[in-house]
Amino acid sequence: MALSQQQKEAIRDALLAIDDPYYFNTFKNAQDEDEWMRINEAYIQSDLQRLMPEGFDTRDLDVWRVIRRFLKQYDE
Repeated sequence: MALSQQQKEAIRDALLAIDDPYYFNTFKNAQDEDEWMRINEAYIQSDLQRLMPEGFDTRDLDVWRVIRRFLKQYDE
């Protein structure tokens, strides 16, 4: 299921509310960032679930893609 623009904006707004230095990493390159995301994916999904609007599951592939896109410093 593809997410609507409104759903993507709801995810973006939830992520903008993050006040946790864990998510404010900067990376030298896309490979380092991808590796960090891969290693920490389960933790990030679990941790961010508490911030998501009702009805969003961070483990849902479409939701996770949007979250990754908003969190990443480098484009995929």
